[in-house]
Amino acid sequence: MKKILLSLVACTAYIYSQSADTAVFVAAMSPGNEVPAVMGYAASGTAVLYAHAMRNAQGQIVSGSVDFVIYHTFPDTPTVTGLHVHTGAAGVNGPVVINTGITGAANVMPPARGVIERQAQVLASDANAVAALREMFENPQGYYANLHTTAYPGGAIRGQLHRAERSVLIGRMLPGKEIPAITDFGASAVGVVEAVRAYDANSRFVAGAATFSVDYTVPEATTFTGLHIHTGSATVNGGVVINTGIAAGANAVESAASGSGNVTRRVEVPSGTPASGALDGLFDAPELFYINIHSTRFPGGVMRSQMSKSETIRIPVSMSPANEVPPVTGLEASAVGNFWINALRGADGNIVAAQVTFDLNHRFPADTRFTGLHIHDAKAGANGGVSINSGLAAFDSASGFGNIFKAAGVGGGQALTSLNSVVSSPENHYINLHTSANAGGAVRAQLGTENTRAPRVVEVISAVSDISARTLAPAGQFTIFGADLLRLASNLGGMEGNRAPTALNGTSVTIGGLVAPILYMGSDPRNTPADYIVALVPVNAPAAEHDVVVRTANGNSNAFKATVAAQAPALFFDAAGAIVVRADSLELVRPGSAARAGESLALLSTGLGQTTPALATGEIPVSANVVTQPVTLTVGGRTATVAGTTLVPGLPGFYVTLFMMPSNVTPGMAPVQLRVNNVPSNTVMLPAR
Repeated sequence: MKKILLSLVACTAYIYSQSADTAVFVAAMSPGNEVPAVMGYAASGTAVLYAHAMRNAQGQIVSGSVDFVIYHTFPDTPTVTGLHVHTGAAGVNGPVVINTGITGAANVMPPARGVIERQAQVLASDANAVAALREMFENPQGYYANLHTTAYPGGAIRGQLHRAERSVLIGRMLPGKEIPAITDFGASAVGVVEAVRAYDANSRFVAGAATFSVDYTVPEATTFTGLHIHTGSATVNGGVVINTGIAAGANAVESAASGSGNVTRRVEVPSGTPASGALDGLFDAPELFYINIHSTRFPGGVMRSQMSKSETIRIPVSMSPANEVPPVTGLEASAVGNFWINALRGADGNIVAAQVTFDLNHRFPADTRFTGLHIHDAKAGANGGVSINSGLAAFDSASGFGNIFKAAGVGGGQALTSLNSVVSSPENHYINLHTSANAGGAVRAQLGTENTRAPRVVEVISAVSDISARTLAPAGQFTIFGADLLRLASNLGGMEGNRAPTALNGTSVTIGGLVAPILYMGSDPRNTPADYIVALVPVNAPAAEHDVVVRTANGNSNAFKATVAAQAPALFFDAAGAIVVRADSLELVRPGSAARAGESLALLSTGLGQTTPALATGEIPVSANVVTQPVTLTVGGRTATVAGTTLVPGLPGFYVTLFMMPSNVTPGMAPVQLRVNNVPSNTVMLPAR
């Protein structure tokens, strides 16, 4: 249920004249996938491809870069003579369409077990490669990754591509979180795990990977002897389920001399292993897993934290030499891409830890040495100091064409202060790419444009988006529509604790003078004006007409009148009808899979009022709290048997009613109405048969 509801409330919307996006693909590689199959060779691998696409004003891919990350295991030490994407379905050989440049003349001799990382370029002038990149985004299984060796020049291991999911998990690691707690070691760390997984068309796990990045501070020289994901809640010790390979002895890692440093490891997660189940768990229930780093002094673990999902914030950037101060002249260069923030927030809505990713498609006229990539603190037209460092070291781009995909952790200090300012006032910060020829910066872009307009509210309705549902209820969701309500979109993707925040990215909301916790906010270009905020009615808001006010750094909005009642039930719906799922499979009931008499179904709603046990304002339910007042339901004019109505754990303001589909409902679109304490909801339609 929770997974479906989360997918229903997700939204994206931003269109730019020149834009960039990144997609991830995964392939399970084996000799048996070659055509003809390579027999008797005990090799395997997992390919993770990060495809960075540049799009024109019409949204068409026109160029790009592809990062190949190949996890491999060979029975020998091979000489790799090629690494490509080929066009072709499973069982078919096809031509090379995207080439990393590894050849027999420029081969690679990796260890028997390890990771190969290469970037391939898709130039606008290469029509075949551009067409392949476009088609990969639409039909990845029509393409395969292939690794060639001297022993197997036609291909040693290969696998079809599958579109992958990517999730960034974050944990604030402390010795005091160990079981038992360590109280005499003043250390801390921010542990980040990037999890990638793919499923085939039959919902079978294909393969995945996990990248660990731990930024640590220790008070003394420390030898790290383990870094793992364990299964278990915050109060127990559990077994290792994903292992980075760090261990005592030759595989140990010494801490940096300064006491602060980073440990990064990549881990392959093949199908059919215990790690694959754990990887799924990191996507679906990360709070049931913890990250732990071990040392010689504390072999049971020196710092740990439960894993938490992060909120993903995307800031598109278009960098130019003309934006430098002073402008760089005579350089025809650009870098278009995104500055990604994967954030973990505290109860007040501030970011407490994050991973930022610089994702830039650089286009320089010739070979270029890049020497730095940072976020600086200053408005347009001024230079400011570095606040967030990507960690990019000097590297040479032979053609000036490519992508920089560089992640950095943010756990405290000036970087964290600046990051919180970025999400509330992005116009006060800029991204800068430095080169040896232009040490002060070659291309730059502000992270936002100056905006001094006060917020303006034009409508307030229930979050179900039914214009007739204007009455709100305590603990229920409501939506504010207006202009200049926010600077950056946000959601509850990464909350530390069990309270929805009282402010997000510099925006706050009050209703009747009471602070209303914010759940989501964004912009939808289909609306005029485009901005919206989804918030929760405070549980102590009295039944009356109240002023709804939005506040940003630019001041208060106009006061918009909204009515609050003890109950104001409202049913969620979309173009296909009511949001109803089958209780056994969580399958949505749609016109092509209409509800049958006697089926156990679940209906999604909001505005049903207080529950037992009662919740505080903004409290995120951890159990299925029961609605206090009686609930009845009719479908097609027939009374349905209601098994119960509760809040959805983990999703504040969402209520679910379990009911049995009544018999003798006329086939077709049947009207559904719910009543709480005899207060009727809006009417939505449910496909019936």
